[in-house]
Amino acid sequence: MKQRIISSVIGLGVLALVLAFYETAVFNITIIVLILLAVYELFKAAKLTEHRPLFLLCLVFSALVPLLQTKHLGGQLAVICGAYAFLLFLNLIRYHNTLRIEQVSLAFFFGLMVPFSFSVMQLVHDRYEMSVSILYLLMMLGGAWLTDTGAYFSGRMFGKHKMAPQISPHKTVEGAIGGILCNLVCYYLLTWLYITAVGYFFQIAIQVNYLALGILALLASAAGILGDLTASVIKRQCGIKDFGSIMPGHGGVMDRFDSVLFVAPTVFVYIQYVELFTLV
Repeated sequence: MKQRIISSVIGLGVLALVLAFYETAVFNITIIVLILLAVYELFKAAKLTEHRPLFLLCLVFSALVPLLQTKHLGGQLAVICGAYAFLLFLNLIRYHNTLRIEQVSLAFFFGLMVPFSFSVMQLVHDRYEMSVSILYLLMMLGGAWLTDTGAYFSGRMFGKHKMAPQISPHKTVEGAIGGILCNLVCYYLLTWLYITAVGYFFQIAIQVNYLALGILALLASAAGILGDLTASVIKRQCGIKDFGSIMPGHGGVMDRFDSVLFVAPTVFVYIQYVELFTLV
């Protein structure tokens, strides 16, 4: 537990540093680094790193995805993704003696799912005013981490009924409920603290749709739990305990961001249709 807390404090410090350079290239570079580390960990878990051409192709494409979503290349996104699939199949033809279609399919999935999910945070950064885009970003991260933290402690104190014993034997129904409630309360608290700080330091008033905010908190928690269980399935089928060891006590980037990969797109889609905040 001590190691987990120390790693969490360091991680939050890094997050604060990145947010301090939110309007610079540091933010975009951070997204790309996270994408590359997550893709590497997934390839390593699935034992795909030994196929170097396939692995390098997916890494290059994954690093380019944040750039592909700019206004200059966005219209060509479908064509570029098609070219990516075409090159993967060329790898299959070239190395058909050692490479199987299931491995190519898995590589295609990793190369699309991870970078596009992470890039949602960049889309929020680019499309919304800084005063609200940072809050959206915190909700994407918080929806995953707060639910996980609340579920961990609730499960330890009250957990009796296993939620998915064959997938993750330590997760309980009581823990999930605790995680959802924790996220709901923290969403409201975080929003109140944020808009108070923004109003005080920048003289900007933000009106909040609290009902819509509560619904988003519930959806984000559900997405986070789904992401956590999905990562547990992948690890169990790959025969590993953690995806990596970059964060002592937590594991790798995928261990810490598995839920974020599901929560971030959920938050992004939701705010396309529901107005949470209004500058007044």
